[in-house]
Amino acid sequence: MKITYVNKFLYLIGALSLFVSFYFNIDSAGSGGFISDFRITWPLVERPFNFHTDFDIKFPLHYLIASLIYFLVGDKELLRVTYCVIAIFAPFLFFVCLKKKYTYINENNLFLFSLIIFLLPSFRSAAIFPNTQITGIFFFLISLYFFLNWEIKKEFNHINRDLFLLIFFMALTVYVRQLYAMIFLYFVLVFFSKQNIKTFIQSCLLIAFFALPGVIFVYFWPMILKATFDYKIYNSLLVNSSIISFFLIPFFSIIYLFEEKISFKKKEIFFLILVTVFVLLCSNIFDYNYLLGGGFFIKLSKLIFGNLYFFYLTSIIGFLLLFILCQESHFNSLIIIILLFSFSAYIIFMKYFEPMFIFILFFLIKTKFTGLFLQNKRNIYLYHLYFLIYLTSGITNSIFLLTK
Repeated sequence: MKITYVNKFLYLIGALSLFVSFYFNIDSAGSGGFISDFRITWPLVERPFNFHTDFDIKFPLHYLIASLIYFLVGDKELLRVTYCVIAIFAPFLFFVCLKKKYTYINENNLFLFSLIIFLLPSFRSAAIFPNTQITGIFFFLISLYFFLNWEIKKEFNHINRDLFLLIFFMALTVYVRQLYAMIFLYFVLVFFSKQNIKTFIQSCLLIAFFALPGVIFVYFWPMILKATFDYKIYNSLLVNSSIISFFLIPFFSIIYLFEEKISFKKKEIFFLILVTVFVLLCSNIFDYNYLLGGGFFIKLSKLIFGNLYFFYLTSIIGFLLLFILCQESHFNSLIIIILLFSFSAYIIFMKYFEPMFIFILFFLIKTKFTGLFLQNKRNIYLYHLYFLIYLTSGITNSIFLLTK
């Protein structure tokens, strides 16, 4: 099926908008973090493996790739332009993965939905100020493609090409952004559930082999193990749930209004009461510094209402919607638990979940709702409108510094 001219035009508009952001140096994320990160880590691009700064605690793969591009183009601004060009292919790679999983959905719907990446503030800022997020997105999507292949073929009890490449590109993803290690953990649990003991051990040995360079690197640069872990799990759970609700609220609202009514069974109602009590109890000791990340809803709550009540409501809704997804598969429960508990830090940024959670929702979480959602263009346009408003608020914030 051919992609319509309308969809091609929208892709072109999305790509051109990135270059407009580049020309005017628009930090769509609104925090200045991407600009600061690019400036401070620039010495790592000029001189790879020159770890004389205490700022960077990441693996160097992204900087090696950026350094190679810099060597070829010979100019800092040309490096930025090159990364911007590379970034415009991320939606297409997303589309390829969507086609692999949703074979029964109209390809134009899938192509249209893939363009949502252009509306994510962190993606746009990462594209024009070459950031690990862009490199990580490409490696993660490639690994997801081979994961989908592996699941479709059902050749679970031997190491085939898809499994090898899934592990290889997932390892590269972690070497770019360590936070993807939690997804790697999910894959290991999937291997354990689907493979026989012999193949599972072989898979783990292959993972260990690809982890060896990281072990060696940590030995010579132990600062990589430095973490921002916060023992106040209750803070992290509420923040993570609220951030995830940002993606799920419009998704479920559209399905409820236009596709099918979501009926609440007794266990969902009981869970809602339980989680409401939990959030109310946590609210008495909640002391997360909302000035340091925390997601869109926590800042909106403080900015509009001057308190955190709206934020607590979004946390409750987030827990409830995640519980609904958990009912469909025990694999959903695994990855949701990993998501909620892995980000336990005194600073949790929205950008950690963009666009990672969208990929997780549409590729790893097993639910009827994603296919139902993608069948109608109206649903996709409404979801895009929601994120367009979000992007507009981010750009507005970068100009007027409302959340400062």
